[in-house]
Amino acid sequence: MKAKFSSQRLFRWGFLGSIFLGASLGCSGPSESSDGLVFRYNEPTSLSSLDPAFARDQGHTWVAKQLFSTLVDTDSALQIQPNLALSWSTDASGMHWEFALRRGVYFHDDACFPGGKGRQLWAQDVVYSLQRLLDPQTASPGAWVLENVAKVSVLDSFTLAIDLKAFDPALLGRLAMPYCGIVPVEALEAYGTGFSEHPVGSGPFRFQAWARQEKLVLRRHPNYYEFDAQGQRLPYVEAVAIRFIPDRQAAFLEFLKGELDLVSGVDPSYKDQLFDAQGGLKARWAGELTLQKSPFLNTEFIGIRAQQPDPDYLGDVRIRQALNWALDRASMMRYLKNNIGIPAYGALLPAGLAGHRSPEDWRQEGFDPWFYDLERAKALVRETGVLERADLAPIVLSTTASYRDISEYVQSAWSKLGFPVQVNVMPSAAFREDKSAGRLSVYRASWIADYPDASNYLMLFESAYAAPNGPNAAQVRDADYDALALTARQAVAADERAAAARAADAWLKREVPLVPLFYDESVRVFRQEWEGLPSHPMNVLDLRRVTRRSVR
Repeated sequence: MKAKFSSQRLFRWGFLGSIFLGASLGCSGPSESSDGLVFRYNEPTSLSSLDPAFARDQGHTWVAKQLFSTLVDTDSALQIQPNLALSWSTDASGMHWEFALRRGVYFHDDACFPGGKGRQLWAQDVVYSLQRLLDPQTASPGAWVLENVAKVSVLDSFTLAIDLKAFDPALLGRLAMPYCGIVPVEALEAYGTGFSEHPVGSGPFRFQAWARQEKLVLRRHPNYYEFDAQGQRLPYVEAVAIRFIPDRQAAFLEFLKGELDLVSGVDPSYKDQLFDAQGGLKARWAGELTLQKSPFLNTEFIGIRAQQPDPDYLGDVRIRQALNWALDRASMMRYLKNNIGIPAYGALLPAGLAGHRSPEDWRQEGFDPWFYDLERAKALVRETGVLERADLAPIVLSTTASYRDISEYVQSAWSKLGFPVQVNVMPSAAFREDKSAGRLSVYRASWIADYPDASNYLMLFESAYAAPNGPNAAQVRDADYDALALTARQAVAADERAAAARAADAWLKREVPLVPLFYDESVRVFRQEWEGLPSHPMNVLDLRRVTRRSVR
């Protein structure tokens, strides 16, 4: 029977977060009991599912990371680390992999199991979960993660094998993605489609209750397998409480009032209250807040649809080049982002990822970096003669409210070239749907690395992934680019993969199906009493070792 949780039932519990926080005062760290301690953050976009097979964006992956375990993890240096798999090996061809699982991993206690007690996780559970991800009937947007997998099989109770149909050097990084979270068959059979609202996994936290649009509560998994160096079982905190406040200024005010423990990212509504012009915390927050900044594998850009461009003059590469030269990215970052992030001077691959080039690297390869040059941009536009048209159709830049400021900055820059430019601010859900379907001609986009490999970015413009069949919302279709991207993903020799990735990124610089805006930095602000929150280049939220120092 499908479990139901209403907002009335959730809040009859007296706001779990407040109760837990009240009980936690005086807690002096993980060496003592952290019973009652809750970590609270806001997710401004509503969640549609708690099923890891549908963890397609940051909001969903942050939750999936708490609920589900994967075979392997990536650490803050992007190195592969054991999780459910203690060890792994591959044969000389790289096509056959074997994984040895750790023992003593238990699923969350849940009514789907006999007696309500979570059972031990076996190799069969991993096989079931990966096969489910691949099953077309699941309709997971993450099925592509295992596109090179031919077969997943059980070797014994704690050993499994993965056989590939194409060499995949990024396999381990893909297996660390939340899409590959391990689920028990009993829960899928018990809840069916309701599993998305009643998840069962083996992660550090278990599902407690969900009031859509209001609050999600996760509780500590008491049988989680990991221990710290002193022998205390992780995680330290008793619960995670996630609010759903769409207005980021309102969420920031909740943070200032002490009702939330974390602010993530830089938003126009509060950036000048927190950050100085150089991207540091303002002096007024000294001794109260902690700023955590780190490289972030995220490229923010504007995509330009290649098929049936609208207006049609966007099909001219000179116009697309002019749109890039006309944009003063350095000023944009200074005024709108408080210099948090790097102005994008190249193509798609972000700073911190192998294959990214410096401005000098681009020059040595015969490309001028995208530095502001309005006269050059105007000359290219004059060369096309497009401004001589009697009825010049406008460029419509689609975005969401969170990125209105950047989009309006771009609007102003492009208007200086003589183009009519409109900013189309859409509701988040409608924007995602239209972008995924390839219906937007010019759109603001970003790509946070799913796994630390250039191929994860290059797929954004591969023909095989053209919308609506994948993330290529620009609907670029080019055989030469596809060949480079395929080599970057599947070549056995590492140097051949690297060369192909660089060549594919150079193709994007030359053909200009995008206007790169900036290469991002991860920014988190939390109160100084919290510790144990690691940074991560893919902005993974790891709450296993988070705790709060003494409050006196």
